[in-house]
Amino acid sequence: MRRTRGALMGKRFLLIGLFLFMASTTTAFANSNCAQNNVGHIVCAPPGGRIMTNKDGVIVCGRGQCVVTKAGIIMCSSQPGGAASINNMGVPVCAGVCVSASQNHCKGRK
Repeated sequence: MRRTRGALMGKRFLLIGLFLFMASTTTAFANSNCAQNNVGHIVCAPPGGRIMTNKDGVIVCGRGQCVVTKAGIIMCSSQPGGAASINNMGVPVCAGVCVSASQNHCKGRK
């Protein structure tokens, strides 16, 4: 049985489509603000929040955006989606107030 050129092209497009789908789902997970903790559970930051790993290797979340101080402490905005930055003196400045990131702000099984 002889394969036609059209059948081979169809298989190529199917493989390319499958590859692109797999790449896009991997990218979506990476950008979803979620991570796998040390016991294998997937935890996510709250809407508008941020997820990070602290200096002890523990996954923590903030209600808003977060920054890392010179001492390695993760400080986050207390407001959902709130901005956070470090000023020229090295002090964190946040929308609302700056609070320490915490496992308690993460969603999912801890």
